[in-house]
Amino acid sequence: MMTRAHIINKIFTLMLVSVFFTNGITKLLNLEQTINWIESFNLYGEIVYLGVLVELIMPVMILLNIYKKIAIYTMIVFCFMTAFMFHSDLSNQMHLTQFLKNIGLAAGFYFLDKSEQHNYFRN
Repeated sequence: MMTRAHIINKIFTLMLVSVFFTNGITKLLNLEQTINWIESFNLYGEIVYLGVLVELIMPVMILLNIYKKIAIYTMIVFCFMTAFMFHSDLSNQMHLTQFLKNIGLAAGFYFLDKSEQHNYFRN
């Protein structure tokens, strides 16, 4: 039988990963705009494909407990990389907020890994 805490843990894990899955879908639906945005940072637009793969596959791996630790640490690295690559202009309030959001999400994934009950979607 599932306890209330177990159900709450499942809900919060779903909330954490849904941000990325939704962003991955949005990037796919707006691929040309996303590539142009990435290129505006003097980066290769093709890296969008890697980002979309990470945002679509890692959340599913976490939810289904498939190589969960690898998926969690991939998301931590992804959050740090996107923070520093795309939101490093900390004098801009919007970039500062996005930078801190990405760092906070990385912390959320870290604590998800360190949680004693991290097999939420498998009984």
